[in-house]
Order: sequence, then structure tokens, then C-alpha cells
Amino acid sequence: MKFQHPITPADISGPILSLCHEIVPNPAPEYVDVLPLLGAPVNECFVLVEDQARNAGGESVIGWALWELPGVFIEAEFHAVWRNPGGEMVDISPKTRQTQRILFLADPSARYDGRQVNNLRRAISRDPDVLAYLQAFDDEYEFLNRGERALQHGELRLNDRDAIEYGNIERNLETLHIRLLPRFPSFGPYTACWCGSGKKLKWCHKSV
Repeated sequence: MKFQHPITPADISGPILSLCHEIVPNPAPEYVDVLPLLGAPVNECFVLVEDQARNAGGESVIGWALWELPGVFIEAEFHAVWRNPGGEMVDISPKTRQTQRILFLADPSARYDGRQVNNLRRAISRDPDVLAYLQAFDDEYEFLNRGERALQHGELRLNDRDAIEYGNIERNLETLHIRLLPRFPSFGPYTACWCGSGKKLKWCHKSV
């Protein structure tokens, strides 16, 4: 079976460290457990963590969640986690895919101003289709954050011309994803589980 989406890196590899060095000096990425708050919205980590710190103590830690599609590309996603009053960092934000832990890089210089921040993606493979795939994500981000849309949240309301442009971007992403599937890495029972637990699939989610 094939990996189709980035997962929590199984280890802190050279490419991961290289990306971390681009973001902060003397980076120290660490694994953080995911314990999502029940009923909380997806993709609202900054507001969610600030509320948690205000209500339960501790503080918000802003930085980057690190992801990897093994052998294809790595990415850093602007993110916030909660440091509880005991000093432990916890990711309390619900995820669209099951994840037990993330690899997190704290960024003391980062600030959240209500605007979305593009993921930082770096190709591991120099396959032209991989590079085109990452460019397509950048095109999607540029469209979604163009002009007044930069501060909008929730469902998009597009005029006809913008709807056509957005549709073309999404179709291009889908086409490139399908084209790349044969080159995405396979996984087996002894592959590190994509949930980020650090266990092999055979002893974790047992999907194969």
C-alpha cells in the first residue's frame, strides 16, 4: 500500500534538521503528544491554545509542526501548542487525520496576527512532478490569501471568475497527486505508523 499524505516523521532526519535550520538558529524539534480537546474546531490552533492558557494556566507556544511524505517532500506547518502549568507541551488541536504525536519546532520569533501562513515545503525527490506539486500548493495558498481573503475564515464566497481560477488550481493539484501516486513510497507491517506513535504499523494501527 502507498503513503498518500504527509505523516509525522519517524525520526529527525538530515532533511528535517536542514529545514529547521532555515527557520530558527540552533533548532531543537521535539515530539509532542496530541490530546485534542473534545468538540474543538479543526484548524483553529492559535485561538484554541490561547483560550486554554487563559482558562487553565500555562502558555501558548508558537512554532511549526513538521511533516514528511517519506522520500518525497517535507513541510513545516505554522502551529501552536499548549505548554501546561507543569511545563509539558501538548497539542490540543483536533486533526483531520488520526495522529498521536507531532514533531514540533518552537519558534520564539514567530507571531500570529490572524493571517494564514503558508507551509514551508522542501522536495526530497527532485522529480519535476514533485516540484510542480509543491508549486501547486503555493498557487492554492496565494489564491486563498489574495486581497481581502487573507483575513477571511470559513466558507469561500467567490465570483464566477475566481471560482473558475480556483477550480483550475484544485484540478491541477488532484491531477499531480494522481500522477505521483505510483512514485509515492509503499508501507508494510514494519513501517513506522503514520499516527506518529513511534511504533511499527504491525503493533499500532495494524492497517496492513
